Amino acid sequence: MLDTATLIWCDFFFDFRYGALFSECDRLYGMSRKRKILLAVMLLATAVGILTGCLVWKWAPFSRPTAPPEPVRSFDKLRQRMERLAAASDALTIRTLGEVSYNGSSWPLLLISRTPKGPIRLRALLTGGIHGNEPAGTECLMQFLETLSRDASAYPGIVFDIMPVVNPWGWVHGRRRNGNNRDLNREFTTFKAQESVFVREVRRQTHYDVMVDLHEDSHVNGFYLYRLANPDTELCRAMAENVQAGGYPIHDGRVMTIFRARDGMITSPLWTLRLARGIRQLSMSNYFRLEGCPRTFLFESPRRLEMKSRVAAHRLALEALLERAAGTKKTKMQTSFNLKNSS
Repeated sequence: MLDTATLIWCDFFFDFRYGALFSECDRLYGMSRKRKILLAVMLLATAVGILTGCLVWKWAPFSRPTAPPEPVRSFDKLRQRMERLAAASDALTIRTLGEVSYNGSSWPLLLISRTPKGPIRLRALLTGGIHGNEPAGTECLMQFLETLSRDASAYPGIVFDIMPVVNPWGWVHGRRRNGNNRDLNREFTTFKAQESVFVREVRRQTHYDVMVDLHEDSHVNGFYLYRLANPDTELCRAMAENVQAGGYPIHDGRVMTIFRARDGMITSPLWTLRLARGIRQLSMSNYFRLEGCPRTFLFESPRRLEMKSRVAAHRLALEALLERAAGTKKTKMQTSFNLKNSS
C-alpha cells in the first residue's frame, strides 16, 4: 500500500517522463520501508511548505496607491519605434491585439510578427513587460526587433511573434501591476485581467515551439532562468553558460525563499505548475507550458546591474536557445547587438 501511494504521488507531482525524481520506478520498490516513509514525509513537507508560501503570496495584504501615479515612460514613443521597424522590413508586420483602459485612458497591446522566407523550423513567442517596473525585457526585445528589421536572413526558419509590452499601463507608470492593481503574471488561471485574455487568444491561434518571457529580479546579483518541465539539460545549461561566457554573473542560491537556482537554473517540474494552477496563481510562462509549448522559459536578469548589462544577459541566453532549438548560426550582427542604455 505504501509502495503504491508513494509511486502515485511521485508520478503525479514529479512526472517520471522528465526524471525529476527517479530514472526507474523499480528503484522505489527496492527501498526499505523506513526509507519509503522518510521519502513520503519529505515529499509531504515539501508540498506543505510550497503551498503555504503560495497562499501567503496570494493573500498577503499589499498597499494600494492612493492617487494615480505619474507616467515615467512614453508609450507613444515606443509604438512609433515599433512602427518604424515594421515599416522598414517586408518581413515584419504589426497588429493590435486589443486595448486596455484605465481611468479614462487606453493603451493597445501590440504584437510584431516576423515570417521568414523558406521552410519554417519553429514558431517562437517572445514577451516582456508583463511587470511594468522591469524594463530590460522590453528593451531587449526592441533591440532584437532591430536585428530582424535590418537583416531578413537573421534566424532563418523561425517565425517570431514578439510582444515587447504585455502590461502597457504598468510599463508607462513604472508599476509591477496593471491599472486594476492586479499582478498579470498570476492571472492565467482566472483570466480576470484584460491583458491575460488577449494573450490567451494569441495562444489559441498559434501553437508555439518556443516561448520566452523576460523579467528582472531586484534581490539577486546574477542571471537565472526557470526551466519549466524541460528534459533537455544540455539546452538549459547552454543558456546559462552563454550568459556567463559573455562576462555576466549567474545566480546560484535561493529565490523567493521556496526556490533555489543551481548554476543559473531553477528546475520546475510539472507538479509545481499544476499546483500554481490549482491555487489560481498561474504565470504566463507556466500557462504556455501546460498548454503544450515544449520549450518554455522565464529569464530573470538582476536589476542591480545597469540596463545595458541586463539587456545583454537576456540576449545572450536567447541566442543560445535559438541556436540550439532551431540550429541557427550566430552572425556578426546577432552577436554585436546594440547595448544602449535606454529605459
